[in-house]
Amino acid sequence: MTSKEYKELSLKEFTKAAEVYESDHAGVYEMCKKDYPDVLAELEKEPFSDLLDCGCGTGPMLTLLHEKYPEKHYTGIDLTPRMIEVAKAKNMEGVDLVVGDCEHLPFEEGSFDAVICCESFHHYPDPQAFFDSVYRVLRPGGRFILRDMTMNSAAVRWFCNNVEMPLAHLAGKGDVRIYGREDIRRLCENAGLEMVTFEKRGFCRLHCLIRKPEAPSKNYSSITSSYRQSKNIYDDVLTQSKWWSRLYIRLFWSGVDDVELTRRVLSYIPDDFDGRLLDVPVGTAVFTHEKYSAMKDAQIVGLDYSEDMLAQARQRLSQLPNVELVQGDVGALEFDRSSFDIVLSMNGFHAFPDKPSAFRETYRVLKKGGKFIGCYYVRGRSKVTDALVSRILVRKGWFTPPFDTPEQLRRRLEKVYDLAEFHVEGSMVYFCGIKR
Repeated sequence: MTSKEYKELSLKEFTKAAEVYESDHAGVYEMCKKDYPDVLAELEKEPFSDLLDCGCGTGPMLTLLHEKYPEKHYTGIDLTPRMIEVAKAKNMEGVDLVVGDCEHLPFEEGSFDAVICCESFHHYPDPQAFFDSVYRVLRPGGRFILRDMTMNSAAVRWFCNNVEMPLAHLAGKGDVRIYGREDIRRLCENAGLEMVTFEKRGFCRLHCLIRKPEAPSKNYSSITSSYRQSKNIYDDVLTQSKWWSRLYIRLFWSGVDDVELTRRVLSYIPDDFDGRLLDVPVGTAVFTHEKYSAMKDAQIVGLDYSEDMLAQARQRLSQLPNVELVQGDVGALEFDRSSFDIVLSMNGFHAFPDKPSAFRETYRVLKKGGKFIGCYYVRGRSKVTDALVSRILVRKGWFTPPFDTPEQLRRRLEKVYDLAEFHVEGSMVYFCGIKR
């Protein structure tokens, strides 16, 4: 079944269920009531002010919270308009109710310090999109409390997902999948969230506490340490000058030739360019030193988190007086607004610890009509690459989640740039956007 078909089933199911959802004759939906005390108890452990209820239904959980903490602000979102109509009829002050898709939460970044989701998650066709959205709308340090169905046995979960749920579809149910501990851990890791606890409570319930890490700048030392360890092999890996680096490129990047890809990216910058260019991260300048040697009239600033990378870049670029190299944080650039004609970012965004800030800052320092040029890893193109990134590169500190899919990145860029170029090869994307 397609995502659209799953959601259409859920809409039909819960449009009917809205009329009895909180009654004593709600059938299977009465099981949801058993989740509320545990969610309340979890929320009581820490203060919160702004809470989002994903898949809020007719608002039973919001009703309990509003009665207990009337001074706080609540938002509920549900795919089914009739559910939201019934919830709105309660006229709860300080409660906003929205018809919307939890896989694409229509709220600003960092809007909530708590997100809850009770018995709704197994209806979502794209669970990773939901976790990515939760990461975006949570504030640093915020909590995500997930309650849903589960089974300890992988065999039983397989039976439920492959036999029971298809039968439920015939009965008009929009259930998609139930998940185990490793499934949730993987979704968290890909989204940049931390799974704090995962418990099985009762017959078939999971209770999971998930947290968005505090300010991503705390990962700064992890990045510098990782690149210090790799400084002696960094150039060999990128240039494929050794047999093992060629194997690495073939295995990790689905055979993409990063040397050729880099050549295409740099071709977006004319050799006679005479404006200001920011290169972040500049790395060791292994690919850019020849290009910069030809750009004698340009003013170039190369920035990197790692002093080890900069030390090697200084050796390569020492004869170029028009190049300045500085150590710094792309998430907090110390440059004036609209101070560069080009921002170049090759193989950087998959490592940056605070990607939203990096996107904002690179946009801020770019002039209107200026070019944002880049290339980096995107997930969802190769299961092998995604697994190796998650299990090796992330744990070593070279990459930092969350990671965009190509579609997510395109949408992100198109909000503020006109895309002159956008290409995907294997698990790599390269692009050139013009700031509107």
